[in-house]
Amino acid sequence: MHAWLRLERTRVPDGSAIAKAIDYSLNHWQALSEFLKDGAVPVDNNWIENQMRPWGLGRKNWLFIGSQLAGERAAVVMSLLQSAKLHGHDPLPTSRTF
Repeated sequence: MHAWLRLERTRVPDGSAIAKAIDYSLNHWQALSEFLKDGAVPVDNNWIENQMRPWGLGRKNWLFIGSQLAGERAAVVMSLLQSAKLHGHDPLPTSRTF
């Protein structure tokens, strides 16, 4: 594919959308083909994007959380909760005793 991209790049005019796409692929070829070296490396990053999505969606909600210190505290708590989830723990058990 790399050889094909280099050949096709010579056939398309500079500045065209396809030239930009091919240039991007060629300039990032090492990163694009990294998963071929190790079978444990996933082809895509959907899993990590799905893990980050709730934080990205909530960003505007947390923008005015109160103060700088309150924001830092909230970040620590959210980090602890997410770390617990990633390690297979339920950070919010259903049965609570107060």
